[in-house]
Amino acid sequence: MHLTRRNHSRRRAQSGFSLIEVLIALLVLALGLLGLAFLQVLNVRYTNSAEHRTMATNLASEVIDMMRSNPRHLVVYNRLDKASFANVVVPAAGCSKTGDAEATAQNNVARWRCDVVSQLPGGVGNVLVVGDAVNGYTATVDLEWTDDVGAKDDSDAVRGKTATFRVVTTL
Repeated sequence: MHLTRRNHSRRRAQSGFSLIEVLIALLVLALGLLGLAFLQVLNVRYTNSAEHRTMATNLASEVIDMMRSNPRHLVVYNRLDKASFANVVVPAAGCSKTGDAEATAQNNVARWRCDVVSQLPGGVGNVLVVGDAVNGYTATVDLEWTDDVGAKDDSDAVRGKTATFRVVTTL
């Protein structure tokens, strides 16, 4: 009789998990999954930010190449400021259809402004060319857009913060 009692008490001690242990395990699992979901949201934001920085780099290089290929019309590029982006409308056919087919400095500027507005959220630019033909020209290209990397949540992302990109080069 004494022997059966001992076996009975051992069975009770090793009967399995208690409900509290299962709930704690589920809580730990839920917190881990919540952390992974938050990490995914941050990953998307940082990926978008990197994509916008890449676009800004390409757009700045593009306008610098246009100025280098057409140095007689630097004054046209020098008129690019934030105010010149106020009424830019992106056509349904895309920015490559902006302006006439002729590749003039004015058409290049119109297409570039359209590209900045269409590729960067809230995008504006500024080009400043200083110098002269004897000593050379220095061009500064600034691009600004709205970036949501530092946003705390989606409602804060609507306001966004301004990201800037600047290139200074000799033409």
